[in-house]
Amino acid sequence: MKLIDIAILTNIKGLGTVNMMKILNYCKSYDLNSIYELKNIDLSKIVNKKLADTIESYFESDVDNLYKNMQNLFDSYKQNGINCISINDEQYPEILKNSSNPPIILYCKGNMELLNSNCVAVIGTRENTITGEKIASKTVELLVQNEFTIVSGLAKGIDTIAHKTALANKGKTIAVIPLIDSIYPSENKTLADEILLNNGLLVSEEKPNTKFFSAQLVKRDRIQSGLSNAVFVIETSINGGSMHATNDALKLKRAVFTPDIYSLDEKYQNLNQVAGIKNLIDLNKSISYTSKNYDEIISKLNRTQLKDTLW
Repeated sequence: MKLIDIAILTNIKGLGTVNMMKILNYCKSYDLNSIYELKNIDLSKIVNKKLADTIESYFESDVDNLYKNMQNLFDSYKQNGINCISINDEQYPEILKNSSNPPIILYCKGNMELLNSNCVAVIGTRENTITGEKIASKTVELLVQNEFTIVSGLAKGIDTIAHKTALANKGKTIAVIPLIDSIYPSENKTLADEILLNNGLLVSEEKPNTKFFSAQLVKRDRIQSGLSNAVFVIETSINGGSMHATNDALKLKRAVFTPDIYSLDEKYQNLNQVAGIKNLIDLNKSISYTSKNYDEIISKLNRTQLKDTLW
C-alpha cells in the first residue's frame, strides 16, 4: 500500500498500530495496493468484528474524496517543509521497522537520509548536574568524531546538551519530538531551527495539527531507542523519563551504556540524578564506561552484533 492509502487508514478511530499492521501485512500477502481494493475484502477475517464494521462504515463515504482531502493535506505539509514516509517505504529505517511497535508513519523535517545512518541515542535527565553535562559533552564529542549520528529528544537537560554538542562539533543529530509542527519545550525552538540549519533532522509520529499530550513524550521515547544501535544514558533517576527509552532498548537487545559512576566521588554517587544509573549497573543491564576506555566503547559500537557485548 502507498503512503496516501496508509495515511487514510490512520484516520479511522480505534485502528491502532497492531491492527494497522495486521491489515498492511494482509494487503502485502494478497497484493492489495489501495483502499479501493481493501474495501471489497471481508475485514472481519483480519480484525475483530466491531473494528471491521467501523472500517467498513468509514469506507462507505466517498473514497475519491478521501484521497483528495489527504492529498491536500500532504500538499500543505510539504509547503511547511514536512515530509512523510510510511512503514512500507524503502526509506523507512529497517532498524526501526524491526523494533517493538514501530510508528506506521513518520513526519519529518530536514535531512531524511539520517534515518538510515549509524545512529546512537544520548539521553538523560532534564535536571542534570555539572558532572553530567561534562560526561554528556565528552561522550557526544567521541561519538561524533567516530561519525555516529546523535539521536535525542530535544528535552531540557542532557538531551539539549547532546544536540548542542553534536552541532558544535559539526556532527549529525536527530531530534525525536512529540509534535513536528510545535516544538516542545518552546524554549528549544531556536535549537530545533539550528538542527535544521545544520543538515539535521526533526522526526515525530504524530500528524501535524495534533494537540499536545504528555503521553506523547513516552511514545517518542521508544522511537529514540528504536532508531539507535545503542543508547547512552548519562544521568537518570530510577523512575525518570529516560528509563522508558532505556527499557525499550533492553527489550530490543540494544546495547545500553552508562557512565561508571562508581569511579566518581561518593557524594555524586548518592544523587537522585544517578540513582537509575546505579540500578542499571548493579543489575548488570548496562556497559559502564569512563574516559579511560573510550576506545573499547567505540570498538563495541562498531561490532556488527552489539548484543554479543551485553549478554
